[in-house]
Amino acid sequence: MPSRNARPAGSRQRNDEEQVHLRAEAISGDRRSARKRQAIMDAATALFLRDGYRSTSMDQVAADAVVSKPTVYSHFEDKEQLFREIVLGVTANSERIITELTSTLYASDINTVADLRVVLIDLARRYIEGVLRPNVLSLRRLVISEAERFPDLARTYYEQAPSRAIDVVADALRRFEQRGLLDLGDARLAAAQFAYLVLGIPQDRAQFCPTERPTPAELDRLATQAVRVFLSAYEKPGANQA
Repeated sequence: MPSRNARPAGSRQRNDEEQVHLRAEAISGDRRSARKRQAIMDAATALFLRDGYRSTSMDQVAADAVVSKPTVYSHFEDKEQLFREIVLGVTANSERIITELTSTLYASDINTVADLRVVLIDLARRYIEGVLRPNVLSLRRLVISEAERFPDLARTYYEQAPSRAIDVVADALRRFEQRGLLDLGDARLAAAQFAYLVLGIPQDRAQFCPTERPTPAELDRLATQAVRVFLSAYEKPGANQA
């Protein structure tokens, strides 16, 4: 005899179908929400980089993202939270960028000063090209311009981007010191000096003249001369040259 609590097979099937439908609707809703959030962040990023923090309004963010203003506020409490998430999101990618930038330092066949010179010149070129990317320059200007308003954000950017890159270069230089090619003393200071020798001239010019870029010949000259000066200070006397 069937149990009084047993449900007809057709009823169970309808309930299962309803659950599947509800889950599908929830997933679809989550995807729409994620797309809108990304559209908001993309629009805000472009506006912040172009117009700065003060001149960017949430109304304009909503218009450029093609969403309603309440939708913007459903994802971000206010303009400050939106700004912070954008800067921290970009900064979070810096480790990957630094790894790509400095990959040339990890070749296993760097056994002479001549080998090291070639690798450092390659790194110098990559450094200049990476830092002079328009989006990188714009973000740097933006963070610096808002450093007093958001000192913690500026420090995080500094520690995870330019300072972190110097740490990675310093670690690599220590290995070259262990191979008898360099005499560093303070490896991090040496790495910072390398960075400023390489970036000082082109980055300073680009900050004031953002549309100007070194020609290929200028890039080669800047990289080569920076490495020449660096090695003249830090090459270990008697190191294997050939």
